[in-house]
Amino acid sequence: MTLPWPLFLALLKLLGRRRRFESIEGLRTAVARDRKTASAEPPASVRKRCTISKYQVDGHDCYTLAPLSGAGSVQLLYLHGGAHVAEISPFHWRLMAELVETTGCTAHVPIFPLAPEHTYRPASAMVNEVYRALAAGHDPRQLVLMGDSAGGGLALALAQGFAALGLPQPRDIVLISPWLDLTVSNPAIPALEADDPWLARPGLAEAGRWWAGDEDPALPHLSPLYGPLQGLGRLTVFIGTRDLLLADCQALRDRTAAQGVHVEMHEATGMIHVWPLLPVKRAMAARAAIAQIVRGRR
Repeated sequence: MTLPWPLFLALLKLLGRRRRFESIEGLRTAVARDRKTASAEPPASVRKRCTISKYQVDGHDCYTLAPLSGAGSVQLLYLHGGAHVAEISPFHWRLMAELVETTGCTAHVPIFPLAPEHTYRPASAMVNEVYRALAAGHDPRQLVLMGDSAGGGLALALAQGFAALGLPQPRDIVLISPWLDLTVSNPAIPALEADDPWLARPGLAEAGRWWAGDEDPALPHLSPLYGPLQGLGRLTVFIGTRDLLLADCQALRDRTAAQGVHVEMHEATGMIHVWPLLPVKRAMAARAAIAQIVRGRR
């Protein structure tokens, strides 16, 4: 089911999604509410579309979604967004189910620990272990690393860490509205923030501090915009022009060009944060493009 774009924007405003990011208190209130209501389990509708199994890594669940029949060789590792403080959502699960169905890939979805209860360390250790196991058991040319928002930043940092160690890179790295700089300090952001119906700097910056713990949030392993970009898998970024994270995605494009690295940018006019995940008509083309990347086609 798809919603008319004006109706979706009205619902976003009605639900007060942006309020959680407009102040530190708003973020704390939203996180406390989420902890009482959010579930990390795949919805029943997704269980009907995929074969789902679960195992544990460092005491945390990791789900595997496979096609009901005819699984291919591509292994997709997906790191969900949520500003490092919110649990995986039905939007994420529906995207995974669609990609599994349409491409035949097997998707691996770690339910990593979140801030403020945890810093980045246990989450980073968990996703590192999941990726190492995939890289050891499969042809790296059949590995795809993907993440949205905070999960997009985590995915890029993960790839940079493996490049530094000389370990196998995924064939493709797909970043959907990635949060690349936890400090939210790009001077172009305030102008973008005024037209962003979802995100705001105060809550994002506080979430970034929670995630970093006692470390500087601007360090490259936390804000991968500042990390090395050479030696990575093929980079593709999906971002909208009404997303305050656009500024850092454009900075990433400029930095990759300066380092002789190519990034394929899908910059959608008028679209908002994580728009390819949303139940709107324009997102369908983006998801089709993502499916083509997962298949290994361009």
